[in-house]
Amino acid sequence: MSGTEFEIYVHNTIRARFPENEGWEILEQPTLDSGARPDFVVYRTGYTIVIDANDKGALEPSDIDQLLDYTAERGARSGIIYIANDTEIPETVAEYAKAKEVEIRRTQWWQDD
Repeated sequence: MSGTEFEIYVHNTIRARFPENEGWEILEQPTLDSGARPDFVVYRTGYTIVIDANDKGALEPSDIDQLLDYTAERGARSGIIYIANDTEIPETVAEYAKAKEVEIRRTQWWQDD
């Protein structure tokens, strides 16, 4: 598996949430028609989810917009952003994500100091 340590951590987290024995498949950094590469696409028959992993100081509206672009291009039903435990979520970003039906999931991962 390629990617940062955080992406590997998130892969293990989403595998636990979307188990293979329930029909879920995980694509790692698939290239979309536009050339964009979301971190993960999780799917099973009739249902697709695009997932991004963000290990950064603070989530920004552009992170939500990027995920929305990926979900639209992929024709996914939903999008999830996994973040490090200490990533800040400004109130305006949380409200924007909620309004756009983007799920933000905080992990137990801590950023390196």
